[in-house]
Amino acid sequence: MRDTKQEIVDLADQFIRTRGFNAFSYADISKLLQVKNAAIHYHFPSKFDLGLTVIQQTIISFHDLTVSWSELEYTMQLEEFIKIYDRSKAKNCVCLMGALAPSYDTLSVEMQQALTVLGQTIISWLSDLLEEGRENEVFNFKGPSRAQAFLIQSALLASLILEKVLQENVCQTIREGILK
Repeated sequence: MRDTKQEIVDLADQFIRTRGFNAFSYADISKLLQVKNAAIHYHFPSKFDLGLTVIQQTIISFHDLTVSWSELEYTMQLEEFIKIYDRSKAKNCVCLMGALAPSYDTLSVEMQQALTVLGQTIISWLSDLLEEGRENEVFNFKGPSRAQAFLIQSALLASLILEKVLQENVCQTIREGILK
């Protein structure tokens, strides 16, 4: 038996990452799932409720991934992190943060807060990884690890957007630059 609620969330996630939050409707989802809009409203009374669930599931997924990487070497953890963006690229998507940030002011307060938590979660994890790696002489960079985390995160996020626009292998170039 299929889980309609999860299928709705998965489609919304895909639409957000390919079209943007404001560029899809419940009708788009209901058409693909071959259900009535009322079935979507049953699970998610508003589109903001659906968007919030997408963000919350992304936070949980990111946490689960980072826990699964915790025994890996620092460089391998960084590579696994970058692979998140590689998987987005393979699906012709941008990351959730890159998709939602331009619409931030049009999102519900709850979605804005959840998106902030997602950003803080990613930056905190990446900052900690970089600092621990530097302390163990695996990574070598100047300045605060949080600043380096901002640089890496923004480069990866932007690489997906630039690649769509420029039709060049921006992601690979950014990946190589980060791992050097």
